Amino acid sequence: MQYIIANIKGGISMSWQEKVKNLMNDRGINQKQLSQLSGITESSVSRYLRSDRRPRLDVVVNFAKAFGVATDYLLDDGEESEASAYKTISTAIARKGGELTPEEKNELIALLLGSKADV
Repeated sequence: MQYIIANIKGGISMSWQEKVKNLMNDRGINQKQLSQLSGITESSVSRYLRSDRRPRLDVVVNFAKAFGVATDYLLDDGEESEASAYKTISTAIARKGGELTPEEKNELIALLLGSKADV
């Protein structure tokens, strides 16, 4: 859930490496586990996360499948459209909503209301 809050606070603009790292953190997985989930060698995962270059499309597809997110989410390093941001947030809340603490729920609501007011 932290990557959602980071997205809202950061104007929903992150590099694909930041998005992958936030997704890893949110799901509590390390590079070795991501390697196993994505079918990409651990050394390649490490190299992709350190590089400024985007990976090949097949690698992005494997990462997206491992996290259950759209490839567009990982590749779009510009401002997310409102519809795309809503879908990302809705999916994460549906997946993790029951695990949020009351404080996290309040913070998320406040951030969403603040983001809407800024539009």
